[in-house]
Amino acid sequence: MKNLNIIKTALVCLLFQGFANDCEAQGKFKIDGTVTGLTDGKIYFMHGKKTDSIQVNKGKFQITGELQDPVEYVAFANTSDQRKMTEKAYVSLFAEPSPMTLQLNYADLSKSKLKGSKAQDDVYKYNAITDKIRLKYKKELDQFDAIRKKYDDARVAKKSEEVLEAIKYEDNDARGRLEPMYKEYENASFQFMKDNPKSYYSLFLLRMNTRNLKYDEAKAYYDSFNPLYKKGEMAKSLEADIENMKKGVPGAAAGPFNTVDINGNPIKLDDFKGKYLLVDFWASWCVPCRKGNPHLLKLYGEYKPKGLEILGVSDDDRAHDKWRKAVEKDGIGVWKHVLRGYELKEGTYEKINPEKDISEGYNIHVLPTKILVDPNGIIVARYDGGEDDDARMDEDLKRIFANK
Repeated sequence: MKNLNIIKTALVCLLFQGFANDCEAQGKFKIDGTVTGLTDGKIYFMHGKKTDSIQVNKGKFQITGELQDPVEYVAFANTSDQRKMTEKAYVSLFAEPSPMTLQLNYADLSKSKLKGSKAQDDVYKYNAITDKIRLKYKKELDQFDAIRKKYDDARVAKKSEEVLEAIKYEDNDARGRLEPMYKEYENASFQFMKDNPKSYYSLFLLRMNTRNLKYDEAKAYYDSFNPLYKKGEMAKSLEADIENMKKGVPGAAAGPFNTVDINGNPIKLDDFKGKYLLVDFWASWCVPCRKGNPHLLKLYGEYKPKGLEILGVSDDDRAHDKWRKAVEKDGIGVWKHVLRGYELKEGTYEKINPEKDISEGYNIHVLPTKILVDPNGIIVARYDGGEDDDARMDEDLKRIFANK
């Protein structure tokens, strides 16, 4: 799901024979592949930002290349059309500077098998654990898949926004029934990192799970990992993510912003000085966010006279109309609203102007997330969604405004 780049070092190359001399000098890799279901034709190979077509002759192919880091993310597909890259049409793997063999199943690339990469071996090891977890929740997963298909069919049939929104609520309920499974996945990730601190895949799992950890916990995991993997781009990005965990937490200063509200009026953090401010990070497409709006309206009516303000920060920078319609439909225009300020370079997924992104200043990774800021601009609480967090938010506000 994310592009991963890791480290350049000759040390890894010394682990391999035969290919080791070239590897040490160049960081090269080689993949000898066979394809079941395709005798002659093309497959597509993705490495970094490049996509190359690879010729298959008599069911075989070979790829050689250079790695900037000891382990890098590569992918194979049976189509060059990204819109057609379904689960069966695409497989992502971890390549190392080593001679590797790959068995591709052209009809279902997800069943492909790479040998010769220790990182990929660890992926298979972890997947064996999560496959057992998935089996426990087959009924819930089948229900979830059926609802997703129902939504896709309705969208293709150009059903009304009301119909699509109703299915989204079904989807949200089905996702909620899978929460125990997600928790087991999370625990499996943490256990794998503890048991395999020298594995590259542990670095990857930490990147996927930082939002479920506190700063000290994430830092402890990272410090225990193989130093070999801490020089590449992915590790540097992970280090930045961990340092960002110091933002948006109780005791930290609230992230400043200077933007315009939904009506085009200038608005900045200092405008709320002297009052308690609940910053609500949400989006029009986020069902849990929308379901929580009636409760927010109740809290606002109760505590605004005592000094509470709410600021809605929406992740709808590319869907202004949907943002405005959601604010109107949910009746939440009684408090201030802004867009987060998320910008991408045209035609790419490259983020630009991060200093304008309000979410960056609060380390927001999930919606809804609510941040409570005191009259001096210091964060006093963070609520990452869920019934327990809502109950804690209610108790905090009750206590703060008890004598006002």
